[in-house]
Amino acid sequence: MSGGSHTQTRMSSATAILVAVLSLALPGLAAASPLELYGFGGRSPALAGAGQTDSVSFDASYLNPARLGHLDHKRLTMGYFFSDFALEMNGDKTDTETAHASTFGAGLPLPLGGAWKNRIGLGLGFSIPLATMVRVRVPFPGDPVYSLLETRSQTIGVMLTTGVRLTDEWSVGAGVLTLAALTGRIFIDVDGNGTFQTESEQALETHFAPILGATWDPSDKPLSVGVVARGESRADYNIVVANDISRALPLGLPTIRIAGNAQYDPASVEAEARWDHSEDLSLYAQLAYMRWSQFPLPTLNPLEGRQEQDDPDFHDTVKPRIAAELRRPALSGELAMRAGYHFAWSPAPEAKGTQSLLDSHRHVFAAGLGLSWPGRYYPVYLDTWTQLHLLQSRKNTKDPDAFGPDMPLPFDTLKTSGYIVAGGITVGVDL
Repeated sequence: MSGGSHTQTRMSSATAILVAVLSLALPGLAAASPLELYGFGGRSPALAGAGQTDSVSFDASYLNPARLGHLDHKRLTMGYFFSDFALEMNGDKTDTETAHASTFGAGLPLPLGGAWKNRIGLGLGFSIPLATMVRVRVPFPGDPVYSLLETRSQTIGVMLTTGVRLTDEWSVGAGVLTLAALTGRIFIDVDGNGTFQTESEQALETHFAPILGATWDPSDKPLSVGVVARGESRADYNIVVANDISRALPLGLPTIRIAGNAQYDPASVEAEARWDHSEDLSLYAQLAYMRWSQFPLPTLNPLEGRQEQDDPDFHDTVKPRIAAELRRPALSGELAMRAGYHFAWSPAPEAKGTQSLLDSHRHVFAAGLGLSWPGRYYPVYLDTWTQLHLLQSRKNTKDPDAFGPDMPLPFDTLKTSGYIVAGGITVGVDL
């Protein structure tokens, strides 16, 4: 998945110099992807991210690819979701934009016969923002930013996975998750008439992360168990600003590298247990381990020889989830009522030092409805969901001893709070 653009423009010398000088101090902002923030598909987000033990379509590509071994029909699904951010710093709202994205995918059982019939399936899953392909926000150094929430819904996610049902009880699966990365080059030059020119080229590249899963689902027991491991996935950016302006100016400018990380999902392991209380009611409990201690610097130093930045010093976390789904006949089909909760423990430390990467613990409440008509010639599945993320109020106080004599404090004390509202809908058809 790659693409690029190539443009050439003319600009005044003042503008050219200003662009180059400003580039000296433009760090990026790392954030996690919408897959980690909300979940994937139309059903799991209504369960607060649970459902890996019984996902039945393209959403298994992310939740647990082992479930693709249980597919018995081709299903195409498309959907839409949005998220609105009301993040606050000392009571003042940030200018975080509402994000809109589309989701679509397919679950495809391989047409095999004999003992392998309906035991091997393929899954394709896509999450694509509607406004931008990948967004990089570059605040000035030391400015306070919500490091995991500002751009989380604005990057491409692509999944390709397969699952195999080894026995009636055991299934395994594997695949890859791909995030988009931005690379490019800007070159400032002077033509024969002494006019400044800029030449730019950007491209989308890809980063691959493995997804491995397994499920145990005995038909004679109400308990099912699933485990899924995902590798670190990231969307980096790397823009080199070079120049050859010595012919027009009595000074030269060094090559500048605007590089860092725009999106980051940590390596994780999730274990889920599902208990079927009855044919109509399923209960879920899940615990996820998130390796946030590998969180990268949001930006690399643009010039060689600059003082090394302080490490973000994030720590690993665990994320507990609980959820329930109740099914009832309705409208000549089946109505599923879903609800869930999870606690997102923040990996970020208090912003005492030179870094101002802010985050807060979140309480995530989810609910949704599903309507399905499996008996039709073309069975239809409609799922809706909504989530409310409540940020737990947190105070950050700077330590003056962490700053040099000529380094101003970006703030003395700063309080973070706010909420996120998100929702979506998907429509699937069996073929």
